[in-house]
Amino acid sequence: MRAAESVSLPAGAGYRLPLQWFAAEAAAATVVVMPALGMGARFYQPLALAMQDKGINVALLEQRGHGDSPWRASRRCDWGFRETLINEIPAALEWLTATAPHQPVYLMGHSLGGHYAAMAAGLYPQQVNGVILAACGSPWVGGFTGDTARKLKWLCRLIPPACALLGYYPGKQLGFGGREARTLMTDWLAVAKTNRYQASGLSQDLDSGIAAYTGPLLCLRMQDDAYAPRESVHAVSDKFIQAEVEHRVLNAQVLGDKADHFRWARKPEAVTQTIATWLDNL
Repeated sequence: MRAAESVSLPAGAGYRLPLQWFAAEAAAATVVVMPALGMGARFYQPLALAMQDKGINVALLEQRGHGDSPWRASRRCDWGFRETLINEIPAALEWLTATAPHQPVYLMGHSLGGHYAAMAAGLYPQQVNGVILAACGSPWVGGFTGDTARKLKWLCRLIPPACALLGYYPGKQLGFGGREARTLMTDWLAVAKTNRYQASGLSQDLDSGIAAYTGPLLCLRMQDDAYAPRESVHAVSDKFIQAEVEHRVLNAQVLGDKADHFRWARKPEAVTQTIATWLDNL
């Protein structure tokens, strides 16, 4: 096993995307990992190392505004889904073409990162050989019930005035996410209301692109994940109407820890084995 290589890629408008590259010996595939809302990329290093041990290359992308990203959300510093989709993911894919040529590339995302993976597959189907969604459920209010649904509806009401007042979204104070850009949360809010993707400033019909994608999809749901229950997860996977979709539900016994929204990434052996087996069977 080799140590990760740190890379900084130009990704539009003066921004540089931090990328950690975990190269595996005799790798047959590359997986691009994208974090959940509010999470820095370092959180996923155990996952990247575990996949590297399985002979899988991993490109771990930093999330704009978090971790090693040089930017932080403010009234003067704003972005949305568009920047990740149009600048950052294409920059990573171009770098991978030069660094690991002739290898299939799979986009893997946790929660928000999974939404980016889904949207990017629709935008760049020729460059994306498959998609892996891990603990990724739509924030659509129709995918939740009970207390979680009530909290989600209340959060949706708070997002616009909070962003207008501060110029950014104060996730830590509101109990969901971190310090996020206001346009990103506007794009997220549209999904919560309609279960359709939008990226402010981007004209493409993102859901239509996903519907036309024909590559394989692996959808990993954690059994006790309150943020991504079954209905919420299927609200995302059902968008892939032409893809080969495989659902796997992982419980606490299999994971060796709580089967919630985050623990799997810190103790990733079961998830890694599931991904490795899926890749071998393709």
